[in-house]
Amino acid sequence: METSKGISRRSFIGGGMAGAAGLVAAGLLSSCSPGSQATTEQSATEGEAAQIKTADETVESNILIVGSGAAGLMAAYEAGKAGAENILVIANCPSIEANNGNMVSGTAAVETPYTEAAGQDYSIEQLFDRMVNFAHWTVNARLLKTCVELLPGNIDIFDELGIELTLGADRYSIGFEEVHLFGTENKSAVFQKHLEDAYGVQFRFSTEAKHALMEDGACVGVQAEDEDGKVIDFKAKATLLACGGYIDNPDMLKEVYGDMTIVASSTEWQKGLGVKIAQEAGAFRESTHGLGMNDIFGSTEELGFNLGNPLLGAAFYGGLIVDEHGKRFMNEYMLANESMAGGGEATLHVKQYYAIFGQRVIDALKEQGYYQIIGSPEFWVSGMLLYGQPLEDLDQSLQDAIDTGWVFKGDTIADVAAQAGLDELETTVEAYDDMAAAGVDTMFGKRAEMLIPVADGGPYYLFKYNPGAFNTFGGCRTDEFTRALRADFSPIEGLYIAGVENGSLYSRPYYDVGGTCSGLAYSSGRLAGMQMAEYTS
Repeated sequence: METSKGISRRSFIGGGMAGAAGLVAAGLLSSCSPGSQATTEQSATEGEAAQIKTADETVESNILIVGSGAAGLMAAYEAGKAGAENILVIANCPSIEANNGNMVSGTAAVETPYTEAAGQDYSIEQLFDRMVNFAHWTVNARLLKTCVELLPGNIDIFDELGIELTLGADRYSIGFEEVHLFGTENKSAVFQKHLEDAYGVQFRFSTEAKHALMEDGACVGVQAEDEDGKVIDFKAKATLLACGGYIDNPDMLKEVYGDMTIVASSTEWQKGLGVKIAQEAGAFRESTHGLGMNDIFGSTEELGFNLGNPLLGAAFYGGLIVDEHGKRFMNEYMLANESMAGGGEATLHVKQYYAIFGQRVIDALKEQGYYQIIGSPEFWVSGMLLYGQPLEDLDQSLQDAIDTGWVFKGDTIADVAAQAGLDELETTVEAYDDMAAAGVDTMFGKRAEMLIPVADGGPYYLFKYNPGAFNTFGGCRTDEFTRALRADFSPIEGLYIAGVENGSLYSRPYYDVGGTCSGLAYSSGRLAGMQMAEYTS
């Protein structure tokens, strides 16, 4: 998908056990039939039940998948491959190209033909150890381990479908390459056609799930409405919620992050439906809430979702960053190098943040990239890949930003501080420049190469940013088989959760391994598809 500026995220970034039988043998399938599920019942509340409408139509399927993104497509693939019939995918987006999964630029995996060709020997075991320790064991470790083990198989599936992949660089300086970059445009459309042709999977778009359909404590489908307002009961033996999170739901974001603006760098269909429906069915909402932060450019509420304005990149240059008071609050190199993980997380703990540059840097950006301006430090791979080119039409871009209200210009630092209301900015710049002169960051320990003085001659430009994110992480609890769990840890018969709405799989902050958002979504979708095929057989 393209942004409003006509530039896709992809343009900025240069198997496991495949069958259900193998997973049963390995103890990775629950081997539960409907009759062997837990009998604990927990129906929707009376208030929730009252919202169920009289359906205009009832559609029955064997397996119902709510969501056509990364997890949903992989679930349909594995269920079909396992021999399940009558698989139906419904989605609130208008087409397969419109979902967030189609925007994914790359996905994580090790032990693939691509990593082997690069001479890399980083193992699945090492990757799992890194991720579970990064998460401090706050996830379901058995679920995470299975999903990590399935990562190489995800790549095999894309190869099978003819979706082009290349191995990307180690952008986050973690010591190994594992992001497999997609080269096929509209890869989700390729996936949809394969599912329709190979397994007879049916798709219904512009159809928004609203409520869980419950019978005797079991989930038997969802009630949805189509674009014409028709109420449809979708009945199924097994239902998967893979709706992509709630990045497009300001109210749900406010519940987690408070009174701050988070810019949704996404399509508009991620409304938290899966989380709400799972809760309505009786699933327990887990406490982990995270964001897949925009790792290309900063964001500002004045522009919204925009990857085309080059001035947004200044947020990730690694220079001085301050909060809404003008105080420094982080090691800025983290934002420059770990914008999806720890660096991006830091921006969620201030109301908004600002970057400041003098005219000397602005003039230099017309001739060379910021990466070159600060001496081309080899350790900053993201800088080399993303910020190594001069900025075209810079004067006009700056004037447009000033007119829009997210860049402030003044002859002195005091001038821009007054315009933005940053009372502490002058004091902060003075202290920061002293550290830059000494080559030692005594506050947050930033690398000396990134300590570039600010007050080196006006005029000055102050850039205002808000956190931006591609998606949320977190939702309701599941077991190691992606089955939705109640507060008492009993499974809700017939209900599964995969992708970023699975509350037991993702960490906060985002794993420091690039591509794991999509990788775990693909893997958990596959696991859910295997489970549902076994459950309904």
